[in-house]
Amino acid sequence: MSAAGDSAEAAVGTGDGVPARVIGHDRPCAGIAILTLRPWARLPHHPGQAVPVQTPRCPGRWRWYSPANLPRPDGTVELHVRAVAAGTVSGSLVHDVRPGELLHLGPPRDTGLHLRDGDLLLVAGGTGLAPLRALVEQVAAAPDGRRVTLVVGARTFAELYDAIALDKLQRAHGWLTIVPALSHDSHADPAEQGDALTLALRHHQPHQQVYVCGPPAMVDIARCWLPLAGVPEDRLHLPDPAGP
Repeated sequence: MSAAGDSAEAAVGTGDGVPARVIGHDRPCAGIAILTLRPWARLPHHPGQAVPVQTPRCPGRWRWYSPANLPRPDGTVELHVRAVAAGTVSGSLVHDVRPGELLHLGPPRDTGLHLRDGDLLLVAGGTGLAPLRALVEQVAAAPDGRRVTLVVGARTFAELYDAIALDKLQRAHGWLTIVPALSHDSHADPAEQGDALTLALRHHQPHQQVYVCGPPAMVDIARCWLPLAGVPEDRLHLPDPAGP
């Protein structure tokens, strides 16, 4: 069992968590699902936090996922899940779970990705987009003059799984710039070709708060490389390695 699984189970303890009914299960591209859940009791989460999730299809196994949304009036929660090799829980959530089923949610936990003052440069890899999109929604709920650039990494345009929601956000908010970073798409615009971290540096300004969330390898590279590339360490924010 992974350390992430151990910490998720420890966070829940001996309880079963809060039941949450699956009311939406979308498969926007291969290997990824967007789940919309309606918890039986309101989940007191904040943008950037992570929540332990369990499906009865995998009894006793909990895994961390970050809600992709600001808390909503109807209490629903949106999760982005990628099926990973040897990932029993993620595979079940993507391939097997259907609307009407119950999942269980544990108590939210901070990851270090909470909103800070100033302009933002957000860099997402894969489903690491979820907590960063929640931060964008938090800014949209109370605009304060800051500007936000969101770089979204995927292999190809077809794997840019949340494109419709991102397009709606950009059309609604003039302060938001969304930059696709397509690492393996030869048909993409040249300004959109490359990995997310490389493209992010093209948009970086010294005054920005920089957030990176994605696969562990991407976060490790960001931790080592971005300060060398000119990102001030006190303005670089990554998921807490001691957290979920």
